Amino acid sequence: MPIVILVYILNIFVGLSTYLLIKFTLGALGVIIGLSIFLSGVDLSVSKIGTIMGDFLGRFDKIIKVIIFGIFIGFIISIAEPDLLILANQVSQAIGISPFLIVIIISLGVGLMISIGLYRIFKEISISLLMWIVYTIVFILMIFTSDTGHAIAYDASGATTGAMTTPFIIALGLGVANLKGNLNEDNSFGLVGIASAGPILAGLVMSLSIGDKPMEIADIAHASALVSGLKNSTFAILPIAIVFFSVNAFYFKLSKDELVEIILGLLYTYIGLIIFLTSVEGGFMDLARELGQGLSDSKFLPIVAFVMGLVVVLAEPAVAVLAEQVEDVTAGSIPRKNILRALSLGVAFAVMLAIIRIKSDGFALWMVIVPGFLLSLIISRKVPQIFAGIAFDSGGVASGPMTATFILAFCQGVAGNVADGFGVISFVAMMPVLTIMIMGYLYKGGH
Repeated sequence: MPIVILVYILNIFVGLSTYLLIKFTLGALGVIIGLSIFLSGVDLSVSKIGTIMGDFLGRFDKIIKVIIFGIFIGFIISIAEPDLLILANQVSQAIGISPFLIVIIISLGVGLMISIGLYRIFKEISISLLMWIVYTIVFILMIFTSDTGHAIAYDASGATTGAMTTPFIIALGLGVANLKGNLNEDNSFGLVGIASAGPILAGLVMSLSIGDKPMEIADIAHASALVSGLKNSTFAILPIAIVFFSVNAFYFKLSKDELVEIILGLLYTYIGLIIFLTSVEGGFMDLARELGQGLSDSKFLPIVAFVMGLVVVLAEPAVAVLAEQVEDVTAGSIPRKNILRALSLGVAFAVMLAIIRIKSDGFALWMVIVPGFLLSLIISRKVPQIFAGIAFDSGGVASGPMTATFILAFCQGVAGNVADGFGVISFVAMMPVLTIMIMGYLYKGGH
C-alpha cells in the first residue's frame, strides 16, 4: 500500500497515462494476493523442506559428505532462482556469454559458499572471521576487474538470494545447527550472507575473461508477464521439489499427513509466486521506467529515491521471512519491526546513492561498495555475532524481485538507458548489511 500511495502522489507531478496507472493498480492487487499465498506456502513447505534437508545433512558422519551435498543443494536452488534468470538475460547482452553459462557459473559459486557456510556451523567458526577472509579475496579480485565486472558480480549476489532461495537457506542452516546441538545466537543466521558472497567471487572470476567492455545493452524483448511468471515460478519450485521427494522416498519417509501438508504448501508457494511475479513484471516495470524518466530532471529526485527505497523493501517476500525467523529464534528479544525499520532505512539510502551515482560523472561502484563492506566488516568484530549473521543475511533478502523490477526499472528510466541500471542492486545488497551492523552496535551499547 505505501508503494501505491507514493506512485499516485508522484503521478500528480509526472502525469502518467491512465493505461499505465490501471495496469499498476491491478499489479499491486496481484502483489498483495500473490504475496499472501506465497508466504503461507513457504511456512507450510519450503521452510520445512529446508529444515528437513538440514536434518539430513546433520546426520552425515563425515564433513566431506556435508560439503559435497552442500555444493549440490546450493547449486540446485540457485539455478532455480527467478531473479537470477532475469539478470542473466540482461548480463548476457553486456558481456556476450550465454545466459545459461552465466547461471551455471554463479550457481556453482553459491553451492561452494553454502558448503563453506555449513562447515562453519559444524566447526563453530565465527561469522565475522569467515567474512573477513571472503571479502579480503573479493577486494583483491576487484583490483584486477573492471567496473562492469564489479556491477555484474554484486548484482548477481543480490539476484541469487531471492524469494525462493532465502527461506530455504535460512531453514537449512537452522536445521543443521539444531541437529548438531549448537543452535545458539552465533550459529542461527549468516548462511544467506555467506551464500550471497559466492556469486560475487564467481562473477569477478568470470569478468576477468571479459575485460573492460562497454555496457552497451540493447533493450531486451520480454515475453508476456504471465508466461515469464509461469516459467520462472516453475523453474523455482521444480528442483527443490524433486530433491525433497527423492530424499524423502529413500530416507525420511514422512507420514501421509505431513507429505500432504508439504505438497499443499508447495502448491500455494507455486501459485503465489506466479501471481506475484506476473503482477510485478506486468504492472510495475513499465510504470517505474516512465516514472524515472518523468522525474529525471527533478531537484527532489534523491528525496523521491530515498522514500521509494523506504517503502519498496517492505514488499520483498524474503524480507518478511527473515524478520519472522529473527523474532522466532531470539524469542522476541529482536522484534520483527526493528529488523524491518533497519532494512527500510538501509535500502532507502541505497536507492538514493544509486540515483546520485547515475547523475554523477566518474562515480565508480567500488567507491561506495568497498568502504561500505569494509566498515561493516570492522563493526562485525564488535557486535554480538547474531547481528553479524542477520546483517550479512539481510543484504541478500533486501535485493529481491521488487528491487530487480521496480527499483531497477526506475533507475533505468532516470538514466535514460538500460546499461546504467547495473550496480543498483549492488547498493541495495550492501547498505542493509551496514545498517543492521550499526543497529547491532547500538543494541550492544544499550545492553
